[in-house]
Amino acid sequence: MRKTHYINPRYYRNEKTILLNPSKPFTRKRKPPKKPGLFKYILLVFLLFSAFIGYSAYAGGMEDEGWVTEIDSEGVTIRHHGNIIHGDDIILFLSKNDCNSASWISRIYTMAENDFEPLMNKLLPYKLQNYSNKSDYGYTTGQLISVRPFLSGHSALVFFGHYPLDRYLKWFRSGDEYYFEIIKADRELIEHKYSSNKEVLMIEPTDYFDIQINAYYFDGFNKALVAAQEKCNDLGIVAKV
Repeated sequence: MRKTHYINPRYYRNEKTILLNPSKPFTRKRKPPKKPGLFKYILLVFLLFSAFIGYSAYAGGMEDEGWVTEIDSEGVTIRHHGNIIHGDDIILFLSKNDCNSASWISRIYTMAENDFEPLMNKLLPYKLQNYSNKSDYGYTTGQLISVRPFLSGHSALVFFGHYPLDRYLKWFRSGDEYYFEIIKADRELIEHKYSSNKEVLMIEPTDYFDIQINAYYFDGFNKALVAAQEKCNDLGIVAKV
């Protein structure tokens, strides 16, 4: 499998979180979670598993683990580690109450020192780019829902949205490697590329995130997501018995 050409010497083992959006049709409005308790559940799991995280100073030569599936009493999660910052997973969570859609979240580890409070619950501007196909790109936003001290910096949770599974299957059907980059957005870019323009942040990304880009392999993603839906449906049947 192709290895990304951009490797940063920072690695920490995966911390389980829950979940979320990518390329071209990103201008559509995000669908809010059906249950307000979803954020609380995400944060609870995020904090619960933080005690099991290890740390290593070197990320080069890490073997691709592929898409990992995890099942608990609330639903099914699939996740993939980052290629640049290994511990910053991209995660999709399917609730047993709705196996036809999934929430999408990513974690960002940053060693930049700043006050994140003004950014909380605001939208970070992202650009997604297919590494193999330069014409396959799009713009989306991620809501900063949690920031807490972690190791020598901070760990943040970014919520990209809650979407029907068929959209994810369409967006990432190529199975290629995609770059996720927090970008600096001006008013013109926001007006033309982002639908929720009133909440999109116009910040200098380097002020808050010392590394603004990560990459993920989507090889095997569609197969993993379809299998996750089947497992999710099984959970729902058990819950109703």
